[in-house]
Amino acid sequence: MSARRRTGAALVVCAVLGCHRVAQSPQPQGAIRSGAEALAVLEHREADTRTLTATFKLTLRKPDGSEESSRGAVVVARPDRLRLQIFSFGVMTAYDYTANGDRYRARRPLQGQQTSGRFGEAAADRADAFGEDLRPLFLGAPGFANAVVRDGGDRWIVVVPGGSERREIELSKRDGAVLRETLYAGDASRLSMDYGDYRGVDGVSMPFAITVTVPDKQLRLTIEVTRYTRNQPVDSHLFEF
Repeated sequence: MSARRRTGAALVVCAVLGCHRVAQSPQPQGAIRSGAEALAVLEHREADTRTLTATFKLTLRKPDGSEESSRGAVVVARPDRLRLQIFSFGVMTAYDYTANGDRYRARRPLQGQQTSGRFGEAAADRADAFGEDLRPLFLGAPGFANAVVRDGGDRWIVVVPGGSERREIELSKRDGAVLRETLYAGDASRLSMDYGDYRGVDGVSMPFAITVTVPDKQLRLTIEVTRYTRNQPVDSHLFEF
């Protein structure tokens, strides 16, 4: 996988794990009978996870039909620390992102690139599609207070506005599982995530299979989570730089 493609895959993983940064509700989850209950379930999940770690395998399918695989890991310690790493060939770090308080660092060792600074500072060169502020994807409150809920037949569709962008979260009416999340820029979908293979992790249901589609780049990313931990102590040195 080229360094540029690895960086793109890393950003997609950020979006996926970020959008699904909160734990699913304890099993078994009963039927979600109203839009208000759907919102309450999401708000509970947002507050329920203090730390989260995940290791995963990702496979990127490119427009020409070829596929390339790598592995990664993410550690989140709310409210303001995260670390994301993508590994090439399982051992070489292709992308390494750290946020700690109001500071960030993004490293791309295979390209010999590094950027760092403080959030809110002007930046002349932002090579990544999301800039260097990945906090909203992992740590930021999703703004459910302004959300609108639609009835989607077998699911509730929670629409979360965000300026020129919005997020739609689809919850199963049967058991409250998140089935899909889509990020929109205007009317165009820029990223969609489908979740499956839910398994219990310490009494909480988590998705072990995630499929990401990026329409404008004709990319598809398959993520196979190999391990989760939640609400366990994490080493503070992971976030130092």
